[in-house]
Amino acid sequence: MSASHDPPTFKEKAIEFLSSHVVSDIFPRLANVVSIDSKSKLYDGFLTLIQANVLSAPVWDSQSNGYIGFLDIRDLVSFVVFVYDDQKVTDDSRLEDLIKHGIGQLKMKTTDGVTVSYLCRRHKFVTVKESDTLKEVVKVLCDNSLHRVPIVDETGKVVNIISQSSIVQILGKKCVKAVGDDDSDVPLAQHPHVGSSPVLSVPKHETVINTFRLLEKKNRSGIALVDSTGRLVGTTTGKDLGLFLKNPSLAALNLPIFEHLQKIRSELLQSRTPCIAVFEHDKLSRAVALLAATRVHRVFIVDGEKDYRPVRVLSITDILKFMVKPQ
Repeated sequence: MSASHDPPTFKEKAIEFLSSHVVSDIFPRLANVVSIDSKSKLYDGFLTLIQANVLSAPVWDSQSNGYIGFLDIRDLVSFVVFVYDDQKVTDDSRLEDLIKHGIGQLKMKTTDGVTVSYLCRRHKFVTVKESDTLKEVVKVLCDNSLHRVPIVDETGKVVNIISQSSIVQILGKKCVKAVGDDDSDVPLAQHPHVGSSPVLSVPKHETVINTFRLLEKKNRSGIALVDSTGRLVGTTTGKDLGLFLKNPSLAALNLPIFEHLQKIRSELLQSRTPCIAVFEHDKLSRAVALLAATRVHRVFIVDGEKDYRPVRVLSITDILKFMVKPQ
């Protein structure tokens, strides 16, 4: 901890807040949490995610009388790649066709094929209680490499879901000054091990399908888009996959990724590419403030105003791991 006369750093303020608040203080019970039945057809399960505008949902299994995992929209990246390579996607493809052919291409050893029940078990179902502190929640997220955890009541029913993003929203609101740049923090340059480098990127003119291939290979939802000079111009997000799947087509998969993202986002009045960047001289509190304000999942550290090349990426996961790491 800082000496008594020093103002607390952002990390110290965040840990204090997370340690002194329990789940029920911040996350009330919801009347209805989106969930999927394990016996649902895969098409119906993914359609539920898309229509609810969520990236994942818990899966309920009546046979075991409990939840068995999460169905995640990012699992569909594999389907898109397999179906495209098998030349089964056309300009009038429907989501149902995509899933049908994708199931046939996935080489998985299962007794009943690729089902909701099978896919959801790839995403662990680890719960937290309403009495747990938020620091305990962050530790569960980090220790299990999870993007979200369900809150369960005394009967085991899911009453809300805490995502990494929602934690960052709270920290941005409660622990960051209005300017988002606490004087007590040191520059990001002094935290070289927070985040990852080199930055995974593709040229802005790369095709959608090749970008999907890389996302599938690296098991990512976000990737930097750069121009011919290496300048950061955009990024993909998990939400973009959901937007594509509302109207999957061969024509879209062959478009340049940057053009495709501009098109689908403008159709939903989201014409601004949600890509944010900071510099090495900026502080962690500023990065958190920007993540909270824009509701994206990663911020890129660029080498300067002139070249604006991404040299490191800070994800929400990276930041939360840093928060609970011992001083």
